[in-house]
Amino acid sequence: MKLDSTMKVFASRLLTGAALGAIAAGSAAAQSDEIVVTATKRPQTLQEVPIAVTVVGEEVIEKAQVQDLLDLQFSVPSLRISQLQNSSQTNFIIRGFGNGANNPGIEPAVGVFIDGVYRSRSAAALLDLPVLERVEILRGPQSTLFGKNTSAGAISITTKLPQFELGGSVEASYGNFDQILFAGTLTGPLTDTLAFRVSGSINQREGYYTNVVTDSDTNERGRWSTRAELLWEPSDVLSFRLIGDYNKIDEECCGAIQIQNGPATQAIGAPAPFGLGETIDVAGDDEYEVAFNTAPSNELTGKGLSLQGDWDLGGAQFTSITAYREQSDNTETDADFSAADIITNPQERKYETFTQEIRLSSTGENTVDWLVGAFYFDEDVTFSRDVISGTDTRAYFDGVLAGGGISGLEAALMLPAGTFFQPGGGYFGEYTMDNKSYSVYGQADIHITDRLTLSGGVSWIKDKKDYTLNDVNNEPFYNVDLVQVGFGGAFANITMLPPTPANIAALAGSPLPLGALAPGIVINPATGMPFGPGDVSTIGTVAGAIGATPCDPGNPALLCNSALALGALQFLPVPVNVPNPADPLDDGRLSDDQITYTARIAYDVTDSVNAYFSYSTGWKAGAVNLSSDSMPPNPVTGFGREAGPEDVELFEFGIKTRFDRGYFNVALFDQTIEGFQSNLFVGDGFVLANADEQSVRGFEVEAAYAPWDALALTAGVTYLDPEYDSFPGAPCVSFEGISVPECDAGADFFDASGFTPAGISEWSVSTSATYTHDMGNGNEGFIRAEYLFESDTQVVDNVSAAVASREVNVLNLSAGVDWENGFTVMAWARNLTDDRYYLSAFPTVIQPGSFSGYLSPPRTFGVTVRKSF
Repeated sequence: MKLDSTMKVFASRLLTGAALGAIAAGSAAAQSDEIVVTATKRPQTLQEVPIAVTVVGEEVIEKAQVQDLLDLQFSVPSLRISQLQNSSQTNFIIRGFGNGANNPGIEPAVGVFIDGVYRSRSAAALLDLPVLERVEILRGPQSTLFGKNTSAGAISITTKLPQFELGGSVEASYGNFDQILFAGTLTGPLTDTLAFRVSGSINQREGYYTNVVTDSDTNERGRWSTRAELLWEPSDVLSFRLIGDYNKIDEECCGAIQIQNGPATQAIGAPAPFGLGETIDVAGDDEYEVAFNTAPSNELTGKGLSLQGDWDLGGAQFTSITAYREQSDNTETDADFSAADIITNPQERKYETFTQEIRLSSTGENTVDWLVGAFYFDEDVTFSRDVISGTDTRAYFDGVLAGGGISGLEAALMLPAGTFFQPGGGYFGEYTMDNKSYSVYGQADIHITDRLTLSGGVSWIKDKKDYTLNDVNNEPFYNVDLVQVGFGGAFANITMLPPTPANIAALAGSPLPLGALAPGIVINPATGMPFGPGDVSTIGTVAGAIGATPCDPGNPALLCNSALALGALQFLPVPVNVPNPADPLDDGRLSDDQITYTARIAYDVTDSVNAYFSYSTGWKAGAVNLSSDSMPPNPVTGFGREAGPEDVELFEFGIKTRFDRGYFNVALFDQTIEGFQSNLFVGDGFVLANADEQSVRGFEVEAAYAPWDALALTAGVTYLDPEYDSFPGAPCVSFEGISVPECDAGADFFDASGFTPAGISEWSVSTSATYTHDMGNGNEGFIRAEYLFESDTQVVDNVSAAVASREVNVLNLSAGVDWENGFTVMAWARNLTDDRYYLSAFPTVIQPGSFSGYLSPPRTFGVTVRKSF
């Protein structure tokens, strides 16, 4: 008998449903016992495994028309997946926690594994799902067995093995927006010991956004993928599985509507000479319309090889998984989100990733089941990101934002008119990161009695990042030192001499009675209070004080630097590259290590009731802001280009109950993250910061009931109560959506302890009902409904709830007929009621007072025809 063939056949043939997925006719309790999962890296049934895990099986994937991981969230209330600025920027969130979607230096908190291979970047896991056996969603920290970037949870995708009998399937779908989807797989034997499987898919669809400037579509689909694999079983105790895949995305994505148009955005739409005379998107509606002068393009390519070997040693099994992946994505974004040609943002990313895992685990029935292993990760990241001025940049900055101040500054500096903001100039960045990680882990399950099991696991994780930043800022305006401009002007006014280096050197130290400047008021930089009329200082000190003092319209006597008002327009800073010769500590190196562990007690109260209590920790490695707004640490807050690791602690109590026609599972949890890596866009860049401590407490319920054989009902409920337990020194710009007295008074930082994080719904409910009808002669009809509700919540911290909140009410339907000869015809509709809500929101780029948001997908529907053989 081939290695583990009994278990493989058992899993593939009996996996017919999921917690929160459809359950086929028959005893729901029996079937929950038959669902095999590998959440603990050893096969167990869903009801046996003493952790919070949701399983979505092949039948749900097919009947609910789940096309990629974005669709998976409608079957799992604790899971949220959002696609934002482009096709590669997708965020996975479990129990309200998750990050890492929009910056190559910030890794995800939810790890995605396909056939045991870690996909380090979300874009590498987004393509159309291959031939699936099951998807497991593991909630809570999984670092002990799954490594460094699973502090919020893990998604484990298992595909079907090649078979030694000829078989396969082919399907075609057509839907609205002219969606065309083809998918197929073929498997069979090559020899008695060698089997193959080849699979492929094409997914094309027109966009559901309309660009009112170009009358073209965006948010389209243009994807194809192919996969080939071999299964070699040379003996009863040895097997090898080789998988190669290649996939491609070429599509325009993603649109963002205007939620609120402030004065700057309205000026873009105002006719000349009052504005730029461009089309602007109507704010406040939920129409899928954008006004972009540049189409958002995405070209992504992914390819990889993996080899898994399993060796039955008799009483133990040795497993090795070796993988190499390359992923590249080139994107170009209309970064100002308007019809004006102000800023374009081309980006190129390339990832080369090698992973190696080895593990040795006990097999059979033992008093102690054990598992030991090691994991190695090596990834090279190359990233370029440019921010380029367009033909309207000058007119927008000077005429709309500065009221002629840009021209005035040129004149004051005796520069030719038009020096600032010439088309093609801007900020050009090249970044690299070499990330190496090592971990060793082990876990033991001690069966004290037939009903009582004690488990303990521990892992040591080491993570090293070496990175470089090479930014070139060739826009003259961004490089102007406005304080020095004010100093020069004040020096000239005081001395009646030009501020040449020779004049400054000769006169800066000369005494200056402050009475000579009366009735003007000068702020003493040493005290922060005005100089007295009888005070005496020096010309250099007074000129420097005036140069550093912003003007106050309420105090016309204040001697000040009017040029400082232009500082808000210098949103791209003077680069401080890495390694930084001026600061030996700013050397582009991050090195962290951590020990994580798990302790668990599981008790079979009865043959149908299992209870467990667990304590576990998780860890996410330190992060770095690889972008043009990456700066050394702020001397006051410590926030800068780097963020420290996340440490997670979880207490969880669960009960899993089976009864004759269903099951009922409950998990109560208290999860805390120390050092949560917050990375929010604030209108002109991202702010990366560690929150001292953030927590979420809550419970999850998963239930299934089959009142009779033809009807299967499921329900899932999640309640979350999140809080910033400790966040002193929180950046005000990251919480502009919340009324904070200190920030309203002009402070840059405040204590956010006790605040509720945005974007996390208090209640989430997912339900489904599947009715099947025996049509005779082996034919069967079915109808399935699926509903997701998420309670109202503020979308993000820095956009107020009054501007951007969301409540989710999504209904999916499908109905079809399965014929005995292998044919299936199905009609389906996703988001049948066309519920529209914000996936995310943000302050519109360099348009003060304006806000933009990403809308959820609209109603889609279509027909699928499938033939299995």
